[in-house]
Amino acid sequence: MTLFKRVLLAVLCISFVLGLSAQNDYETWKSQQKSEMKKYISEQDEAFATFLEKNWELFEMYKADVKDTTPKPEIIPEVEPRKMVELEVTNKIREIKIPPKMQIEEKEQKDSMVKVVMTEDPRVLINYLGLPLELNYQQNVDIQLQSPINEKGIADFWYSISNYNHTTFFAQTSDYRKQLRLNDWGYCLLLNEITNEVSGGSQNLSRLLLWFMLTKSGYEAKVGFAEDNVYLLLPCKNTIYGVSYVVIDDKRFYTLSFDKKQQLNISINTYDGKYPDADDLIDLSIKETPKVKSTLIEKELKFTYENTEYTIPVTYNQATAEYFKNYPQTDLEVYFKAPLSDEATYSLTVGLKPILEGRTEADAANVLLRFVQTAFQYKTDGDQFGGEKSLFSDETLFYPYSDCEDRSIIFAYLISSILNLNVIGLDYPGHISTAVHFQNELQGDKILYNSTNFIVCDPTYINANIGMVMPKFKEVKPKIIDLQK
Repeated sequence: MTLFKRVLLAVLCISFVLGLSAQNDYETWKSQQKSEMKKYISEQDEAFATFLEKNWELFEMYKADVKDTTPKPEIIPEVEPRKMVELEVTNKIREIKIPPKMQIEEKEQKDSMVKVVMTEDPRVLINYLGLPLELNYQQNVDIQLQSPINEKGIADFWYSISNYNHTTFFAQTSDYRKQLRLNDWGYCLLLNEITNEVSGGSQNLSRLLLWFMLTKSGYEAKVGFAEDNVYLLLPCKNTIYGVSYVVIDDKRFYTLSFDKKQQLNISINTYDGKYPDADDLIDLSIKETPKVKSTLIEKELKFTYENTEYTIPVTYNQATAEYFKNYPQTDLEVYFKAPLSDEATYSLTVGLKPILEGRTEADAANVLLRFVQTAFQYKTDGDQFGGEKSLFSDETLFYPYSDCEDRSIIFAYLISSILNLNVIGLDYPGHISTAVHFQNELQGDKILYNSTNFIVCDPTYINANIGMVMPKFKEVKPKIIDLQK
């Protein structure tokens, strides 16, 4: 009998236990299965299952961190527009390079090519980021979870699930991850979609499966339990706001869910230890915009600069913005450094190119300032979302309103990607702005950082030119958000 058939036989036996109601029958069955499974389970999985049976503690749950609680202005100040005077008229923008355009038909063709090599094993179909994906995995995983949930039941789960052959599965998820350009969070979402599909509607089983898959993928994931519920615990390289956590060995483990913020006010049982070589922390940084289904939207952004009206046609992918809907609220550096999607970058560059070319760096920066200051409608996060939510640049194009940090994020991206100028973020109490380094010495409010002068550029202060700080923050020293790649 092949290894796969033996494992399949073991799984069928696990399914049979659903008909057993007496605890003694269950324990007898479990003993028999462990004797048979021991032939296939790895030594480290067996050792980890044994560890899980006895090394649990009760950990205090800490309240979620909150971002800057200083109220943002409900109404933003304005100044009368005025022409900027430069002492030196040099360093003109000679040419702005337009990124390659991907035709819609070509993108849709590429969408259909997101596939992995399949075998004859059982298959599961999921919908991920609007794309249908097929993988080899045992559907409706029949592993019984005893109630109430306890350490012994979780150890038994690990022992049982370790007998599935996951080699093909992890090769496929790794392949999908590369094709879809997923960061750690995107990969978590992929695995979450799979576990929801194969868990038969059991939230506890789904979270245990996700814990197993993330651990086997090399992440330092844990699970905890309280009040007969299983909770996934993940450490992160970044601060996560709005999510409760436990502290183990001076490391925060967040109670992460993938469709809502998880805030618990109870203590939780978990363990101090980890699976061998599962050392990676979740990193929320985004180096590439994830590949999602094409749902392209066109809109026009209008602004006026020096008595001339401009209209910028922009195309963005609605599905990209929707991908970020439940992204954890995290450090501002993550938003500032995240790229804008290919479609939006192309259309914005094409629209801004004829307006910017031939101007000096300072004048071109002023154009971008006026664009962001006036082409987007202002509203605080509390008014728009009911709570704090920093937006990625694609979301700023998608949502009807934006606030100071959202405008600073997209302005910083345009300054660095189109004008190739160095920019930093400025974190004031209740306000986010930016500052830019220009080759010429310019007049105005400056920030000295790393022995370099950066000229304040506030994308929220309406009609303000470069070098102008909001009056409220004139004497306030901001924290610097370093945006060097």
